[in-house]
Amino acid sequence: MSAKAGRVSVPLTMWRGVRLSCPQCGRRTLFRAYLKLNQACPACGADFSRSETADVAPYLTTLIIGLTCMPAIVALALNAGEATEWMIWPALGVAVLLALVLLPRVKGVLAALLWRARREM
Repeated sequence: MSAKAGRVSVPLTMWRGVRLSCPQCGRRTLFRAYLKLNQACPACGADFSRSETADVAPYLTTLIIGLTCMPAIVALALNAGEATEWMIWPALGVAVLLALVLLPRVKGVLAALLWRARREM
């Protein structure tokens, strides 16, 4: 097998991370729980033991939520008048749900990129 035969492109690696899939084979085996990485892929044996993302994923998720949701929530709070209390809670709920959906995907992308970087060393 040549050196390029087993390579996965960076965009494909990132897409597989977003899908919570193994960056090597594409099967859905990157995580064993909500935010727990598998040590290795059960399908192809790709090693994820050195792909831990630490606290970077929550920071990036918070940044994404802050840049996308918070301007709308602040504008809503400033312009809703007397209905602010009734409108702010659903908006904050959407932000929390978005964070819960984004967090494993951001961690998946970071873990997949770390796996690719360590593999190419």
